[in-house]
Amino acid sequence: MTPTILLVAAFFGMVSATFMTLVESLFWRRWGMSGVSEWQMNWVTLSVLGIISVDGENREPKASWKVTASHLIHGMAASIVFVLLLSILISVFPLARASTVLDAIVYSVILWIIFSVVLKRVYEWAGGIRIFRRGILVSLLSHCVYGFFLGLLVGVYLVQMI
Repeated sequence: MTPTILLVAAFFGMVSATFMTLVESLFWRRWGMSGVSEWQMNWVTLSVLGIISVDGENREPKASWKVTASHLIHGMAASIVFVLLLSILISVFPLARASTVLDAIVYSVILWIIFSVVLKRVYEWAGGIRIFRRGILVSLLSHCVYGFFLGLLVGVYLVQMI
């Protein structure tokens, strides 16, 4: 796997995460941070790391450029991992080249299960917040959007180089 392929994968992850964020922003406008569980989780991570300062009693997550940047960086990292896993999958199942969009959606849903379902309570505990069901469902929808665009971009531009 060449560094160029990984850089292109990271760029495709940023593009896909941008589409994902645009979808999420529609729900954020309606319900605020409680409508987008991933933004809440990014806020918790950044606050625990001390990157975002939290007011003493007001621990309510807030959208900021740091939360958005964190979200895009996670999308970039996840796309690099996807391309690495896809290269392994293609070496075992050559027909996987034909199902890149489906593979990326499945990958993205697996990420959603890990972070939004399995680790939900950890984020709630660490941030002293409540993550609502609607935010988790928005996260599932947006993960499908991310997977669709990632699979489309990787399938069209990268899969033949893997």
